[in-house]
Amino acid sequence: MFKSIKYVLKENFSNLFRIYSIAKYELLADMRDSKFGIFWNFASPAIQVFTYWLIFGVAWNRKPIEVNDIKVSYLPWLVVGYATWWFIQPCIQKGCSAIFSKTNVITKMKFPVSVLPATVVCKELFNHGCMLIIALVTLFLCGYTPQFNWLWIFYYMFCAFVFSESVSLILSVLTMLWRDIKKLVTSLIRMFMYFSPVIWDCTFSSHVPFHEFLNSIMKLNPVYYIIQGYRDAIFYGQSVLDHPVYTLYFWCVVLVLFAIGCTLMFKFKKKFIDLI
Repeated sequence: MFKSIKYVLKENFSNLFRIYSIAKYELLADMRDSKFGIFWNFASPAIQVFTYWLIFGVAWNRKPIEVNDIKVSYLPWLVVGYATWWFIQPCIQKGCSAIFSKTNVITKMKFPVSVLPATVVCKELFNHGCMLIIALVTLFLCGYTPQFNWLWIFYYMFCAFVFSESVSLILSVLTMLWRDIKKLVTSLIRMFMYFSPVIWDCTFSSHVPFHEFLNSIMKLNPVYYIIQGYRDAIFYGQSVLDHPVYTLYFWCVVLVLFAIGCTLMFKFKKKFIDLI
């Protein structure tokens, strides 16, 4: 296991410029495919957020979210959560095809295959930045001003990056073994969103049977830690030091996922051509 982790880390860190170049090329290629280019990097998430806000905020008359006697209006609360999901979701979906989509490259030359999931995550990191700009504008319009705790966003962004990279490593290899993995992930990803605090706070009220147990189960989702972390930093003035046990749990889960991904990558690195 340690050998495989060392292999993946060494291959990724020694090819940082290659990762950056591939991510940049694919990002520019996507922009060239449309007439308005970078406009859609902002318009697409804005339209999605506006749709969820109309349905859950306006039509369902969603009340402000209250935590520790601090009330937050649904729109800024939603935008911050969706900004995180807008990064994690495509990393998981596109991570499935990270290797399979580059089969024409890995079959013609010696290529560091383990860097391909990282190129997907780096590409989506740019889109995450665009969504964060939308979130910041929304926060300013809603009367929020930058606070020192907002700097914790960079920590939670790193958490999202490492988590997405770990999951992409696993899914990219499994998709090469079984093509149905991509279809399964695509089918389940929307359900996964509802098990994360993107559009609701994942807290069952006391009238729901076993509500305490269900709330604990929902918080086992690593994405819960990331999204709630963004909101804690922006709305509730909390830092990672306020929940050390949950932080330890999150990093234990991520390290296990990363170890599994590295092990799979190392085991099948010489077999990908045969699996095509």
